[in-house]
Amino acid sequence: MNHSLLTTLIGAFLVWEALLLIPMVPGKLVDTRDFSSLPRWQYNGFNAFLTSLGLASFVVAAFAMADQHWVFVAALVLSLGYILVFAADLGAVFPVVADPLPVQLLVLEAIALASAGAGAVIAIQGIRL
Repeated sequence: MNHSLLTTLIGAFLVWEALLLIPMVPGKLVDTRDFSSLPRWQYNGFNAFLTSLGLASFVVAAFAMADQHWVFVAALVLSLGYILVFAADLGAVFPVVADPLPVQLLVLEAIALASAGAGAVIAIQGIRL
């Protein structure tokens, strides 16, 4: 694949992941679990991390559309962040609450985890060029 196609793919991937993340914000549309058992700083810190991950994805995607080569390293870091978040939640590592994982959230997280893996592969390919 040529460099321009890879930057377009990585930009599209980052937008896709950020858009998948939006409805999965804890305590909102899809993730209806009760997080009141978590210390407030953990809940707020987790939400800040998710928000930063999504916003950074949009920023890096914009630079990808400008065909900047460095975006592949940033996209790999963001992909690993997405993988970490979704694997930790699916694996019941963090956040751990009494409520079960809603089915809709389970499906969305599985899709997002798989696509984050694909995004990491695209980023690695871009770094290698």
